[in-house]
Amino acid sequence: MQDITLLPQPSTNRDATPRERRYYVWTVGCQMNVSDAERLEAALQGVGYSPALRPDEASFIVLNSCSVRASAEERILGKLGELVRVKREHPDTRVVLWGCMVGPENRSIFAAQLPMVDHFVSPSAVDEVVALAPNPIYSLDEPALPVADWTHPPVTVYVPIQYGCNMTCAYCVIPQRRGRERSRPLAELVAECTRIVERGAKELTLLGQIVDSWGHDLPGRPTLADLLTAVDAIPGLQRLRFLTSHPAWMTEQLIQTMASLPRCMPDINLPVQAGSDTLLKLMRRGYTSARYRELVAQIRAVIPHVSLTTDVIVGHPGERDEDFAQTLELCAELRFDKIHIAAFSARPGTLAAAQEQDPTLAVAEAVKEERRRALEQLHEQIARERNRHFLGQSVSVLVESESRGRWRGRSPNNKLVFFSHSADLTGQLVPVRITQTGPWALQGEVGDSR
Repeated sequence: MQDITLLPQPSTNRDATPRERRYYVWTVGCQMNVSDAERLEAALQGVGYSPALRPDEASFIVLNSCSVRASAEERILGKLGELVRVKREHPDTRVVLWGCMVGPENRSIFAAQLPMVDHFVSPSAVDEVVALAPNPIYSLDEPALPVADWTHPPVTVYVPIQYGCNMTCAYCVIPQRRGRERSRPLAELVAECTRIVERGAKELTLLGQIVDSWGHDLPGRPTLADLLTAVDAIPGLQRLRFLTSHPAWMTEQLIQTMASLPRCMPDINLPVQAGSDTLLKLMRRGYTSARYRELVAQIRAVIPHVSLTTDVIVGHPGERDEDFAQTLELCAELRFDKIHIAAFSARPGTLAAAQEQDPTLAVAEAVKEERRRALEQLHEQIARERNRHFLGQSVSVLVESESRGRWRGRSPNNKLVFFSHSADLTGQLVPVRITQTGPWALQGEVGDSR
């Protein structure tokens, strides 16, 4: 999943709410963390809290953490360092470290280093965090309130459909931090998605660490195709997406279902991680580069206009020059719309962290950076060329928000589009004729769709 930093939003009645009933939530990490944060904020507002723009304005502070890369942990640790002053000036402030820096049973390897933290809570445990909030006005009537219970839900909402992961990828710490895979029941998800749409959301993105494995642990073994079909039928829903997929679980049934559903967008994130079979084996990914190529060909045959994005790790232990060359070759051949590139960062307790200790497998930091830049350069070139095809076309844009005086939204292919208009178009589907393209976004003007 893509890394995101979710900044706290200002309260509309900040000055009217006393500090003892204000919260501050700061989130780093993937879309799953964003969804968790949205649910937490909805639940906190449900018990009488209001958001604060700065941590020193709040009596309850929650940092929602990520452990996928060392840089994410460093950002959280830096933010916690800033809270030392807040705790000194306001000793009654309660600080919670939440998310993937905390493992099962609320244990964290960082606990001894963080005296400013009052509580450690494992990922996605919204109710546990809310129970720690001081001075609630109301009781929490139902667990894990969805973002639909906000007064003004966002245009697009992330809905977690499973938690945890059963895969054993060498580099990944998520199974240690989020536990075994747990799928949420279909009926529960459809009911929640219906509520969210009834409250005004226009687009739903179904989330899972391995989203296409959803349902295998439920009675009757429903599939993601079954869930997509049920959610797609919800009245008022305009768009439906899902992520993150794994090549080992992507089936022909799922691809055909995507193509047949009117609201399911032609947009798939399918991480490859490397183009070398030797490296894929070291990573314990469970497929070959040939199988991945076959899968992409199958997807594009059924959904010709699909937007295909991927994830790649450079500098994983054991990556030789020839392995990286094969990754470049695969990316040049498959021409992804977007590549999320990460330089390898060893996570404690993973197989790859042990592999990195082997001097015959370790990759120097300078080499990692060189490879990252080479792949980014290739990616920018391909993205620029692919986006150029939209020049002069009219695309349907779901408007999400205003940004620097222009409207910001996304096309069915999940392309970011900016345009100007005098009216408030938030939440509307607007035909936009593309007048300028670049590798990362499109620019346009409102016009008739054709």
